[in-house]
Parts: sequence; C-alpha cells; structure tokens
Amino acid sequence: RCQSEVKGQFKYFFVFDSPGIPYKQLTVGVPKEIFQNERRVALSPAGVQALIKQGFNVVVESGAGEPSKFPDEQYTQAGAAIKDVKDVLASDLLVKVRAPTFNPALGIHEVDLMKDASTLVSFIYPAQNPELMDMLSKKKTTVLAMDQVPRVTIAQGYDALSSMANIAG
Repeated sequence: RCQSEVKGQFKYFFVFDSPGIPYKQLTVGVPKEIFQNERRVALSPAGVQALIKQGFNVVVESGAGEPSKFPDEQYTQAGAAIKDVKDVLASDLLVKVRAPTFNPALGIHEVDLMKDASTLVSFIYPAQNPELMDMLSKKKTTVLAMDQVPRVTIAQGYDALSSMANIAG
C-alpha cells in the first residue's frame, strides 16, 4: 500500500507494507570467495558476533575465513554455524567480497544457488557486469553494491574502499 502527499513543490511517498521480518528469522550467509587469489572474507568473527548479538542467524561456509587467518573454530565461537556452499548461498542475506561468479567446482553459477528475493551485499560494479545484473534481476535479488557507496565524509562509515585502504596502510 502506498500513499502520497504534496507539500509545496515536493511530493512525499509513504509506503505502508508489512512490518518486516524479525532478525531472528533471517539468515546471513558468508561464502568462501572463489575468485583466484582472493584472500579476504566478507565478515570476520567479530562481525559475525555483532550480527548474532543483533539477533541474526549467521552461516559461514567451511574454510571461508582460512585465507584471512580466521579458522572455522573462531566463527563457531562467535555464534555462527558452519555449512556447505549450497546452504550458505541459499541465505536471506548474502555478504561477499567479490561479485557472484561461475563456480567451477560445482559446475554452476553462484547466482543459480541463491535464494529468490534474497539480498546481496558485495562489490558488483553494475555498469561493468550487465549479464550478472540481469541474472540477479531474474532472481529478484536486492543488490547493495558496495562499490557504489559515495566516497564522501557522511558515508565514510560505509565506504568499503576507504576501509580496505586503511587496512592496507
């Protein structure tokens, strides 16, 4: 349901929808990055612990943190469940460093394993990946492209490129 109201020269839209889904019913998935030589992981055990405290369920693919020196045990201690790639990619909210790609070990594209109407937070580079965007659109995926976050002071807390530069420094 949507309602609009005009005040002066501006038109405001109010969306009245369902109250949403409680965090405890949402699963956040952290898959292992399969891009060649990628050593980062989308969430550290500390990040997992913060999400668990908020009430989310978190599943991490076995070995996802190994290249970043985060063993599975640290994720389980933080409250995450260790699952296989198919279970992780079927999460409600998926966090990845690199955009989804074809998984040669499984012989299928990661998008094909994603749940319909899920949310993806990742570096996507939409203008450079129209085929990927089309695949995600067909799955009705909500995409938060981290590379599209403005690099301004007010958004600096969400600017992953600055965060990576700080870590590298």
